[in-house]
Amino acid sequence: MSDISTGLSRLQFIKECVNRSLSVLVFLTLTPFANAEILEVSIKKMLFVPETITVNVGDVVRWVNHERRQYHSVWFETLGDPEPDYFFPGEFFEKRFLQAGSYAYRCGPHPEMIGTVVVLAQGNDISIEKNRLPQDRQAELEYLVRQDCGSCHGMTLKGGLGPSLLPESLKVFSVDDLSAVILEGRPGTPMPPWKGILNTEDASWIATYLKAGSGVQP
Repeated sequence: MSDISTGLSRLQFIKECVNRSLSVLVFLTLTPFANAEILEVSIKKMLFVPETITVNVGDVVRWVNHERRQYHSVWFETLGDPEPDYFFPGEFFEKRFLQAGSYAYRCGPHPEMIGTVVVLAQGNDISIEKNRLPQDRQAELEYLVRQDCGSCHGMTLKGGLGPSLLPESLKVFSVDDLSAVILEGRPGTPMPPWKGILNTEDASWIATYLKAGSGVQP
């Protein structure tokens, strides 16, 4: 009888160990995505809007086809991925990003349609805040960076009347530092204050966008 009891005790112990191991495995698997979000890119008028989107590791980007008739694909050709299936108006395509980096993509049947996903590592000082700006506001700020900032800092942001805004030139500055310059300007230089048309959240988004290299043109 004691041998049977011992055998049952060992079996119960093994089951408990297995259950604990599975619990740990599930925790480790799900934890990186606990704060993950789904970010949307609209496809309309033969454009990806916004053309560049910045996300955190673990986030999912969803491309939604808002065209009336046209079909599209989202093809990360430079990664060696095969072209995915086309999706039609009202349909969408999703991809989760697990590694930090900048990922260019295009539409397979319409190669003039291009976009970029910039993925930031969680935990660094330029991770995107979870209270993200609406996508239409991000698109407006992206346009402002390219046109207004580009007019002084160069259309490729490599420098002009103003200094370079490339990530390597900005790495010594924090997001807060850059936000302050954007809002208050730099007295004695051509850099004007933008606080009349931008708020703190806008400035922080632009600073993050620049430090991530999102506005850099090839």
